Amino acid sequence: MSPLPAPLASRRSRFGAITGALATGALAALSTTLVVACSGTVDDPSPFPSATPGATTGPAAPGTNQGGSGPFGGPGGGGGSSGGAGNVTPECASVKAKADRLPLEMIVVLDKSGSMCEYTTATEPRNCGNAASKWKIVTKALETFFRSFESAEITVSLIAFPNGDECNAATYRTPIERQKLPLGADALVAKMNGLSPNGSTPTTPAADGAVQYAKTVDAALAGRGKTVIVFATDGLPQGCNNNSIQAAGNVVGVVSSTIKSYVIGVGANLTALNDLAVKGGTSKALLVSNANTTQASMDLTTALSQIRGASLACEYALPAPPAGQKLDINAVNVQFTLAGGTPQTLPYSADCSNAKGWRYDSATAPTKITLCQTACDDVKATAGTESKLDVVLGCKTEGGTPR
Repeated sequence: MSPLPAPLASRRSRFGAITGALATGALAALSTTLVVACSGTVDDPSPFPSATPGATTGPAAPGTNQGGSGPFGGPGGGGGSSGGAGNVTPECASVKAKADRLPLEMIVVLDKSGSMCEYTTATEPRNCGNAASKWKIVTKALETFFRSFESAEITVSLIAFPNGDECNAATYRTPIERQKLPLGADALVAKMNGLSPNGSTPTTPAADGAVQYAKTVDAALAGRGKTVIVFATDGLPQGCNNNSIQAAGNVVGVVSSTIKSYVIGVGANLTALNDLAVKGGTSKALLVSNANTTQASMDLTTALSQIRGASLACEYALPAPPAGQKLDINAVNVQFTLAGGTPQTLPYSADCSNAKGWRYDSATAPTKITLCQTACDDVKATAGTESKLDVVLGCKTEGGTPR
């Protein structure tokens, strides 16, 4: 795959959106569909994208006024806040089309300095081929992450440092590999396995190059996706001029409002990395001791899962209605169905004061739907099941009037 293909901005994920803050997994098995009514439209200009390729027509999942038990509420009929399907019925919703989760671009900035070959808590001896080395621990955890079904549809760009003209930020503005998971996992792993750790730790130049690359990637998404940077390192900056945690933090801090930087530290005495994480818009670095190889591997895998969980937003692209139809944003509903259960309608909540609800990104020209925190967490808790999330058009919005 080329470093940054032109169609990046139009690429869409095929999985359901998932995640709350620093949760441990992402929902890959959650199927998402859009149900569109054949009637009940209004002459309201719609800013939505063209219909999703492969959209199909057919009856919607049967609606019901009987609430089902589950994460969104116990038994009860009527409104979505009580866990039932409410007024969403097949009579007002009869056409299905797929809804896409907004894509995630993850830029992994991997430390391949010589100290990554240490396989004890001491600085010597060094052997990157040793399973206990920091290099093997980190790359094995990354491989597990790349191959995990929960990482499916994430696009990963790999930047390794030091590399080439190691003190020049331009060296790190192009990834050594860029692949979409899961099919691209083999290529990413092969690229990591082909690296030979050596040299110092030019953290600031690497951060500078990664940020410039991330800005290009994020601009291509045009607001319809998310970009994050993940640093995996075993120590503080070494070598090069103006190479310090403070300098690196200033670099990532410039974009922290839109592009978050996460930091994983492997080894001992790395609390200073917290400053880099904070400047990058995250609360603290995720520090992993390498004193125990098995525990370090588990902790690192957990850290990567936490970052994935925090990065994958519960945001769904709002597809266009069928050709010739208009979209009434006051006739949109979101339903969640547990595996083998009945649909439960989530209430609309413009300010997410109802944490079990959902909202638009804009009440005047919406392009996506976002689940509120509890709804997001509850949906994510069904990871690995046949649960599904549906966006239903044509029936009056439950919970409130968007505009």
